[in-house]
Amino acid sequence: MLLFPHTCLGRKNQFKPAAFTLVELLISVAIFSVISIAVYSTFASGAKVLRKANKIDLTLQKFLLKEEKFSRELRESIACRKQLFAGKPAKLSFSGTQNEFPCRITYYFDRSTQSFIREVDKLSEIIAQESEFGGELKTERSTFLKNIENAQFFYYYLDLKKNKYVWEKEYDLKDQPVAVKLIITNRGKDYVTTVFLPTA
Repeated sequence: MLLFPHTCLGRKNQFKPAAFTLVELLISVAIFSVISIAVYSTFASGAKVLRKANKIDLTLQKFLLKEEKFSRELRESIACRKQLFAGKPAKLSFSGTQNEFPCRITYYFDRSTQSFIREVDKLSEIIAQESEFGGELKTERSTFLKNIENAQFFYYYLDLKKNKYVWEKEYDLKDQPVAVKLIITNRGKDYVTTVFLPTA
């Protein structure tokens, strides 16, 4: 017979190994599942962005940047009493500003170098004493795009003879056209930019 039964019973309970209950296990599994899903989603979205970044066409990216500059200059063409807008199939001239100075901006395709060229003429240097243009005096010439196959312009305007809007490769009317379309061909692919001009 034990002399101290309560003491012995207490010692037995003290050395009994502890265990998780079913509720605690379920809660732990649920928390682990939520964290795992969050981590997987983060890595999956990161991998998706990386795959898209690797597939970016650098040529297209470069063209889009140049297209934005061309479009902005054409949309911001300044109004003047003299006709500075001249549209040809591979050459376009319009009024603009360079370093806050009035000028005539010209874009054209140079087949000899397979390049799209941008030229700037200061109005003070191309307008003679008799208020006529000296069209051959160039003040600044830069290569806008290199190594392209072709570049051509189309002009959208109201043809009064046909009484409808048409696209033409040349434009020599007094007023500006409604829109200008630029098609640049590179590696057999056409990059199309359409710019709607401000109306008076």
